[in-house]
Amino acid sequence: MIKYVDFGAAKIIARQGKTLQPDHSATSGGPAPWVPGKQKSMTGTPMYMSPEVIKGQNEGRQGAIDVWSLGCVILEMSTGRRPWASLDNEWAIMYNIAQGNPPQLPSKDQLSPEGMEFLKRCFEKDPRRRASAAELLQCEWIMKIRQQVVVGGEADSPTQFSSNSDTSSANSSRQNSAVF
Repeated sequence: MIKYVDFGAAKIIARQGKTLQPDHSATSGGPAPWVPGKQKSMTGTPMYMSPEVIKGQNEGRQGAIDVWSLGCVILEMSTGRRPWASLDNEWAIMYNIAQGNPPQLPSKDQLSPEGMEFLKRCFEKDPRRRASAAELLQCEWIMKIRQQVVVGGEADSPTQFSSNSDTSSANSSRQNSAVF
């Protein structure tokens, strides 16, 4: 099972040894701040921030901010480069994000069409229309990955994600040759 967590939140949780409960009392019903008293501050790495975070708005669905960031993480995992790698400073990155521009998507040899569709749903400009985590879990791309993990056998099998149907040659190479 893979779990994705905000690194800032993970540090606080690890330091305190417990899960934090959101404090909605100081906000207008939106996502809770991680640090009490810092509700309106912008923290984090700009290249992973959603447009509404950069603009200081809170008009999206619950979790929409994190879905954008998830898209950035998946983009980085599929390309081997951080989002907005072509831009040389944080101000240029924040300007592009505030305009609602998504980062450059992976090439077709880096990610399948289903994976591209998944990322497009993560990078929906309007946070009210951006896919929720529950909706993303039902995406064709995720369903295919789940099926391959279940059908692929043991977790330590070198062929569980291989796109090569010849198992003898797949077993001789520990390299992942599939494009998800």
